[in-house]
Parts: sequence; structure tokens; C-alpha cells
Amino acid sequence: MIKLYTSAATPGMILAKPIYTKEGRLLIDREMVLKEFYIEKLKRYSINHIYIYWSKSSKPEIQKIITEETRTIALTAIKDAVTGIHMKKEMDIQKLQTAILRLTEELMEDRGILLNLTDIRSIDEYTFGHCVNVCVLALIMGIALEYEKKDLQILGLGALLHDIGKVNIRSEILTKPGALTEEEYKEMKKHTLYGYQVVGNLKGLKEEVSWIIRDHHERFDGKGYPSGLIGKQIHEFSRIVAICDVYDALTSHRVYRPGIPPHDAIEYLITMGYHQFDCDLVKIFLKQISIYPVGTLVKLRSGEEGIVVNSHEDFPTRPVVRVLRDALGNPIEIRKNVDLTEQLNNGIVDILKAV
Repeated sequence: MIKLYTSAATPGMILAKPIYTKEGRLLIDREMVLKEFYIEKLKRYSINHIYIYWSKSSKPEIQKIITEETRTIALTAIKDAVTGIHMKKEMDIQKLQTAILRLTEELMEDRGILLNLTDIRSIDEYTFGHCVNVCVLALIMGIALEYEKKDLQILGLGALLHDIGKVNIRSEILTKPGALTEEEYKEMKKHTLYGYQVVGNLKGLKEEVSWIIRDHHERFDGKGYPSGLIGKQIHEFSRIVAICDVYDALTSHRVYRPGIPPHDAIEYLITMGYHQFDCDLVKIFLKQISIYPVGTLVKLRSGEEGIVVNSHEDFPTRPVVRVLRDALGNPIEIRKNVDLTEQLNNGIVDILKAV
């Protein structure tokens, strides 16, 4: 039995203790399997904590951060934009704006929820899925920064279109399964300027959208491209999209390499936060996500298995884990909490699923 924040509860978890209202009335009895409407009921009654069983029969479901319908609308909008540029040198700006509005509205409905970064994954073409993922991450950061809706619209459009310049890159370079040659890499880098030129000829887009497209590969230390801008010479929108772009690129499976685990990508962002990226914006990014949400089943380097019971805002890759099984897979009677900030030789090596 473990204590869990209600905000981290997912359908399929089994209650270990009955839940009562403040007046003493039974709300939900023990042994009940949580359903979505039960969780909503708990939130309405301001029940902040619950007790659940952890067992192989428990099958938590991941709650989507955006609906499949809205994701499909965004995917269709970016695909149609690429097709429009190819065929007619134009795109449906209104369709893109509608997609951004829907994404923004859904994300703002759950402003208090930390984003589990696996929630936005979907099986679709890398280029289009990547654009939608970067857009979602950028909007979450914009919402955290309390941007007005007009600025969220600009940020979202720039993020969704950030790779539009790749329409002018040869497909054999884009889909090459191995490392690019020096000449191929030089050509690939031109997608930022190609994209800037593409949108520069369109009516109805704010200038900042084109800046995002041009500058999302600029780096805080001046070692990016195309212009080698330094620090806050780079517009804040572009600095945001740079972080989101790198995170999603690192964790996505590509034709030439598998994606790396989210915690490794986060470690990279933290390390590079004093060089390549705006450190303050990296901190904002980290505060909006939950790599290992409370309730996540994990395996430690020690071989032990357990469940995340707490996290550290400044060290998101090293939460507190309650050990439930020893290194041989046997349940343990006296359970212990392992604070991974205090055991630097230990760490999470895998996320487990209850089956």
C-alpha cells in the first residue's frame, strides 16, 4: 500500500483504504478500481491523497495531455501546410491558427497538471509528429510564463512551422540512415533560412513567427546558426522552441538512431543550460514536466523495483522511490524509501508497466 497524490492517480489503480467526505460519508470503498469519473469526484471533494495497492494486476492508463482529435487536427494542419508550399507556394494560415487555438485551450484546462513527457508521443511520421510535439511543449512553456493568448498563438505557430524550410531539402538527405557528410550537413543547416524565406512571402503571419523558424538553431553561447546570435540577441520565442526542439529530437526514434530515454535528454538540457540554452528557460521547462510522475513503477540500477513517491524540483531525474521488490524480484516486507539525490551511484534504469 502506498500514499499517492490524487492528481497523480490514474484509471486502473486499486484503492487500499476507503475514502470518506469531511462529513464522514463513504465516498468510495476500498478495493474499488479507479475510473476516470471516480478521480474527478475525488478532486471535486478536495481529496488530496489516496492510498492504493501496487500489484501486477493494477493496470494504470496514461491520461493524454491532448486529445487524439486535437492532435490529428494539428498533424493535418502541418501536413497541409507542407503540401501547400510544395504545390502552390502558399498555406492555409487559418487552419494552422485553429489548430493552435485548440491545443492552447486544452493545455490551459489542466494548467495545474505536470506534463508526463511520454503523453505526447504518438506513432506517426517523425517530421510531422515532431512539429506537433515541439508545438505542445512550447505552448506549455508559454502558458507557464503567463503569455497572453496572442503571444501563445505566435509561439505556437512558429513552433509548429519551425522545420517548414525542410521542404527545400533533398529527401535523400532528410531520410539518410547514416551520418551526413560535411556538405550534406551544410545543406541541412540551410533549412532555417529556407523556412524564413518561405514564410516571409506569406500574408497573415506575424514577423516573430519567421524569427522562430530562422533562429531555433541559434545557441545562447553564440555557437548556433545561421547567424551566431548570442544570449538575448535571440528572441525569447526562439529560445523556447530551441529547448523543445532538442528535447523531442533526442527522445524520438530516427532512421539512423534510437531515441534516448527522457531522463538522459533532461540531463543533457540541464548540462547545456549554462552553454547552449537559456538557463532560466530550461528551469521553466523542468518545472512543467514530470519525467517520473508519482506512481510510476521503476527499476533501479541496484536491480530493485519500486514506485516513485516524491520528486525533487531541482533534480527531476532523481526522485524518491519506495522499494517494493528486491533485486531478485521478490516482494519485500519492510519497504524503504530511496532518495536518489542521496544515492548517486544508484539511479533509474527502466520504467516498468504493471501487467
